[in-house]
Amino acid sequence: MKKIFLIFILIATTWHTKAQSNDFYNLYFDGNALLVKGQYNKAIESYNKALKLSQPDYVYFNRGNAYFGKKDYTAAMADYNKAIQMNKSYTEAYCQRGLVKSYTGDKTCCDDLKKAMKLDSPDAKEAYEKNCKKQK
Repeated sequence: MKKIFLIFILIATTWHTKAQSNDFYNLYFDGNALLVKGQYNKAIESYNKALKLSQPDYVYFNRGNAYFGKKDYTAAMADYNKAIQMNKSYTEAYCQRGLVKSYTGDKTCCDDLKKAMKLDSPDAKEAYEKNCKKQK
């Protein structure tokens, strides 16, 4: 009887985890679709709901992109910082954070763009040329 009960608990837990995982990905991909459409507030809502289920670095990055689209640079910076804190090799997050810094006049933007270039970001090279070459 104990074995049957344990098997039941294992199946129920697996089903709940799978359902939660599906909910996370549905919310995340909904957020991505809204972001592409320029519906930044709705995208942020979807990402916020997804983050209640799981907190991978790429959700913070994409939510940062939605904030960036809204020109909410403070919130975008916080999300890019979180993504980089979670993944020190997050190339695109360094590039985007560098762009936010350049838009806000932060002279350390070039440091982030250099880091992104070292991590092979093609976008960072163009941003570096535009924002940093003239500073030297």
